[in-house]
Amino acid sequence: MTELGRWLREQLKERDLTQSETAVYAGVGQATLSDIINKGHVPKVETLFRLADFFDTPRLDVVRMAAGEELAETEVAGREADAMVRKLVREFERLPAEWKAEAVAQVEMMNRLNDLSARSQARVIGEEAEDDEEADEETAGAS
Repeated sequence: MTELGRWLREQLKERDLTQSETAVYAGVGQATLSDIINKGHVPKVETLFRLADFFDTPRLDVVRMAAGEELAETEVAGREADAMVRKLVREFERLPAEWKAEAVAQVEMMNRLNDLSARSQARVIGEEAEDDEEADEETAGAS
């Protein structure tokens, strides 16, 4: 299934819509929706725009999905996180099996450190210099 077909199927599930209902509300043919999902059909731009508008998705996102472009590579706003997850999963799958457990352990450690630093208001090395400069400027302005 194409990226456009997956997106369309997800939109229908999220909104609990049938293809028939979507066709009526979005103003596109039911057969077109079926072909997008089941056959990888890429409809005319006008149809893509109607679907984008109906599902409150940026038109450019939908056109790029139809073109088979990855949204992370095209830097579409709002999709960076999803695209980053897909990219990380692809990279993880490329690792040799014996390295995967260590990679997961390292990610878990980074998450724990992130949680600890958020709770303890820890400072990052290098921030001190910036804070000291700001304090010096404030002190100089007050004199």
